[in-house]
Amino acid sequence: MVNSQLLIVVLKWLPMVFFGIVFALSVFLYFSRHKKVISYKLLVISVIGFRFFYALLLTIGQYYVWSKNGLTQLLLNAPLDKSITDFSFLNFGYFLFYSYGRFWLNVFIAVAVAFVFYSFLKFLKKYQERFFEEGETELGFLAALIVGWPNFVVFLPLVFVSVVLISLFRRLILKEIYTTLGWPFVLATLITLIWGNKLIQILNLGVLRI
Repeated sequence: MVNSQLLIVVLKWLPMVFFGIVFALSVFLYFSRHKKVISYKLLVISVIGFRFFYALLLTIGQYYVWSKNGLTQLLLNAPLDKSITDFSFLNFGYFLFYSYGRFWLNVFIAVAVAFVFYSFLKFLKKYQERFFEEGETELGFLAALIVGWPNFVVFLPLVFVSVVLISLFRRLILKEIYTTLGWPFVLATLITLIWGNKLIQILNLGVLRI
């Protein structure tokens, strides 16, 4: 029981700590991007690697929890009907199918959405370069990977809201006309990391959770 409780605590806090650290590093990198202390590429690879590692960790944890209960032990060895999935030929097909839907599918969607967003930013920069400074497309890509799915649905409108608010501040206080997307990415990511899950509930977007 103690081991199970410890496992739950670790699985709950590990992503929060990791993404918090990566976010702090991304902000540091953005404001010291000319020093080249660390690269966006390294952070992007780290986040993608962590998402797959965490899915594997959840899968192992699920197997461990089910193996400790007589009833759920049956699920570990339960096959699936051929009409449902190709996992049917395996004795533990139900467990693989369950793990894929609960843990792995979210990773694939999060990474795919981030790459689509990055492609959009590259396209936008090509035709509207004034919206970007050095490294800001990579910052946006990293931000999308950090917030993940379905929090990206909240993150995206927050970027636009942040652009408006920061643009007003820069125009009224700093007397500057143009605002690039760096600061909005940082602000939107911070808000999403802190209140993303709450906003998902408020906006009734829980159906997007996988």
